[in-house]
Amino acid sequence: MKLGARHRTQPLAVRPLSQRASLHLMTPPPHVDWHAKCPADGDALSNDKYGCCVEVADYRIIQMRKANLWGDATKPLVSDILGRYSALTGFNITTGQPDNGTDTVADMQSWCTHGIRISDQTEDVPYWTMAHPTNQNEVNLAIAHTGPVAITMLLPIGAQDLNAWSRAPGTGADWQPGSWGGHRVMCGKYDGNVRTVRTWGVDVTVHPDFWNAYVVSVDATISHEWLDTTGLTPLGLDFDALKTDMTYVQLAANN
Repeated sequence: MKLGARHRTQPLAVRPLSQRASLHLMTPPPHVDWHAKCPADGDALSNDKYGCCVEVADYRIIQMRKANLWGDATKPLVSDILGRYSALTGFNITTGQPDNGTDTVADMQSWCTHGIRISDQTEDVPYWTMAHPTNQNEVNLAIAHTGPVAITMLLPIGAQDLNAWSRAPGTGADWQPGSWGGHRVMCGKYDGNVRTVRTWGVDVTVHPDFWNAYVVSVDATISHEWLDTTGLTPLGLDFDALKTDMTYVQLAANN
C-alpha cells in the first residue's frame, strides 16, 4: 500500500457548501449508499505501487457517479490514472520517479479548470466546494446531495492495519496524525456518523473517532449533470456564486 496525498488547505476562493446552499434548513438522510451500484473490485489501480492515491480518488469518484447515474460499470484505466499523475507531478512511468505524491489543491484546481476526460467527447469539469470534516451534517449533506466526495487523511502508523480504521484510535507514537503520511480516498456512503471510504480497491468502515482524528479535508465536486439527473440540488444552491468562486480558482491554476 502506498500513500501520496500532499495536503494543502483549500484556497480562500473555495467556499464551504454551507455558504453556497441553505444547509441550515436541511436534514441529511439517516443513511446514504452510493457504493451499492459500484461495488469494490479489490483493484488498487496502481496505488499499491505508486503514490497516486489522489488521482485514483478522482477517477473512483467519477466511476461511482457514472454507475449511479447510468448504470455504467466501466472501470478506470490505470493508464489514465498514471497519465494524470504524470501531468500533475512529472512522474515518469518508465523510471517510476519522481514518486512523491500529489498536491491536493493542485489536483482540484486542475480538475475544476481543465477537467478530467470521461469519454472521447466528454470532460468532467465540476464546481469545487468543501465541507468542514468534523461537522457531521455538513459532510453527510455533501455526500447525500453532491455524491461521493474526496477525503484527505493524515494517517498514523497504526492505520497500516485497515481493521484499525473501524475502531477508535489508540495512544502513543504510532497514533500520531501523519506519522505514516497523507492519503486521499473517496467516500460515498454513511450510516449516521459512521462513514465508509474506498481505498486500494476495498471499502473500509471508518469509526467516528478515527475520522475526527485523521480527516483534514472534505472536497465536494458539484456536477450539473449529477444534480439534474438525481434531482438532489441542495436547497438554495447559488450557482452564480459558485461560478465566481471557480473563476478565481481557474485564475490561480493558470498563473
